[in-house]
Amino acid sequence: MRFLAYAMAYATHPDMQVIRSHVSDGELREVLPNAPTRIIDARSWAYCHVKMGRFPVPATPQWTFGTT
Repeated sequence: MRFLAYAMAYATHPDMQVIRSHVSDGELREVLPNAPTRIIDARSWAYCHVKMGRFPVPATPQWTFGTT
């Protein structure tokens, strides 16, 4: 899961072509709502959701420090 989240943020188009030859679209869709916070930037977050057919694009996950 973490590897795919990093790939969604940093992989080039050729990199993603290789990854998508080994990972199904369903598995990639599963990563999006479960991605660890602070890995996928807002631009990549929006692009990946659109690419996977998820509309409307939800807000990026928020990271919080500690609990209150």
